[in-house]
Amino acid sequence: MHHARFGLMTLLLLVATLRFGHGGAWMWLPLALSGGLVVLLDLVGPQETSTFEAPRPWVLNTWLYLTLPSLLLMNGTLWWMVGSGDALHLAAFVQRLTGFDLLAARSATTPLQWVAAWLGCGLITASAGTNVGHELTHRTRSPFDLVWGRWMLAFTFDTTFSIEHVHGHHARVATFEDPATARRGESVYAFILRSTFQQLASAWTLEARRLARKGHPLWSRHNRWLRGQLMTLALMGAAGGLGGGRAVAFFVASGLLGKAVLETVNFVEHYGLVRVPGAKVEPRHSWNSNAWMSSTVLYNLTRHSDHHAEGSKPFWRLRPLPEAPTLPTGYMGMILLTLLPPLFRHVMGPKLQAWDATHASEAERALARQAEERAGGHPATA
Repeated sequence: MHHARFGLMTLLLLVATLRFGHGGAWMWLPLALSGGLVVLLDLVGPQETSTFEAPRPWVLNTWLYLTLPSLLLMNGTLWWMVGSGDALHLAAFVQRLTGFDLLAARSATTPLQWVAAWLGCGLITASAGTNVGHELTHRTRSPFDLVWGRWMLAFTFDTTFSIEHVHGHHARVATFEDPATARRGESVYAFILRSTFQQLASAWTLEARRLARKGHPLWSRHNRWLRGQLMTLALMGAAGGLGGGRAVAFFVASGLLGKAVLETVNFVEHYGLVRVPGAKVEPRHSWNSNAWMSSTVLYNLTRHSDHHAEGSKPFWRLRPLPEAPTLPTGYMGMILLTLLPPLFRHVMGPKLQAWDATHASEAERALARQAEERAGGHPATA
């Protein structure tokens, strides 16, 4: 059962592809499943505190590796659907094979339904691709996993995440120097902009230092920062080939939405937490969640406290750590909560007070007071 449940994300990708291909009102279903249903099941479902007794890594890795072709299939379907021609004679092939009329499905899709497709595609691409890309790019000793993961990050313009997150964020987490740690009182909208551009700059600096150590020129084929942008451009070219300019615009829009979802998750994972620079990273420096559905579809990303305590662990070895600082709900619910900053601060203010009282060291309490002064007030009302 443990091994099978992690196939839910692959199933969601396949269902989304099928529904997107049907066009019309079906465009709403992937958004309803990946958003509304996950929130509901997190609220009413159990806490997932079990661990693997005898994991079969080849089964669990198969789910991860299937994500890239599934993402290509889902996004490629939408790139074709948003176009105007019949690239690759896909409509003719599908009609001969199944009798279904893809051209009619495209024509029946209204602008509002395309908005639903954009929201669903961006959310699922981030939840599946960015999340699995994060898992694989932590496997720094496996060239295959690194490349496979970076291709998934390319859908959301974020291949540099594999540089900054692994080599920057994990070293600086919960400090004022970390772009991906949200400060007390900061809104998610300000955070997305600050974190995005600061992480891009940090990734460039980290890559420049790596190339200098190895004796490679900065502007060369060895530069992973630059190669990553070419990967995104290649996907953009594929979109253009399947659906022309409208598909390229859709790719950009869904990719930017996916990037915003990633940064919102970053915002939630460490909001308001502090650590003395250079001190050991411990589980208390990340917000944790054991909500069953979020834990399942996100491959235990929600067990973030243990992930930061030991970043090289594969997802199936992450511990639930119920004693760690805990979010009030699963990740999708928290994403929705961030959209209303006053409400988010109202909910998280008491959580931060409890963290200061029960988890923080004396030095961290001093840093927390500085953070609140910067925010202009109490974390619940800042």
